[in-house]
Amino acid sequence: MITFKKYNEFLNEITSSGELKPPRGKAISFNHKKYPELAGEFFNLIQTAYAEIGGHIKVKTPDDVFADPDWNYWEGEDIHGSRDFDMIMFGQKTKFGVKFSGVGHDGTKDAKRAYIDARGEDLKKLGFYLEVSGKIAEILINKYNVPIVIDKDEVTKVLGKPVQWIGGKKDASGDGWYVRTIAGHPHEKILLGRPKI
Repeated sequence: MITFKKYNEFLNEITSSGELKPPRGKAISFNHKKYPELAGEFFNLIQTAYAEIGGHIKVKTPDDVFADPDWNYWEGEDIHGSRDFDMIMFGQKTKFGVKFSGVGHDGTKDAKRAYIDARGEDLKKLGFYLEVSGKIAEILINKYNVPIVIDKDEVTKVLGKPVQWIGGKKDASGDGWYVRTIAGHPHEKILLGRPKI
């Protein structure tokens, strides 16, 4: 009789050496505190993902990757069968659900597609949300039809921070745009997804 391991058993087996070796083509969530050695690898993925805008606003060195105590949700995927992460997503578990804070990828089309497909799917589920702007906002709104939080009071409640409300913009899709200060600088953002309000 042939027996098959359950997915959780397989995952435990591949991590029993102390290294996190993700299975190909399956996004997994994990406790980042158990794998501090991943900071360098993740830094490279984050740098690649944010290269076009000069890097991630909070991640300037490998030491910054796991430094933010609010980033308590980590998920990643091996897309190319190399037994390491080709794409990661990280964020914060809040009373409103999971707020995605950032991404890292290896720069390949497959990794970029995996990220945007995952976000397009997750943001339609209750309890997942994301602050975003620019090209990614346009893709998520127009191609994936993700929900937009269009009420200023709901946005400020979910963020727990004041915003300067814009509403609609001529040069962007959606009616929920606002400006808020991040790391001392004003940024235009829109809140997408379905936070538990």
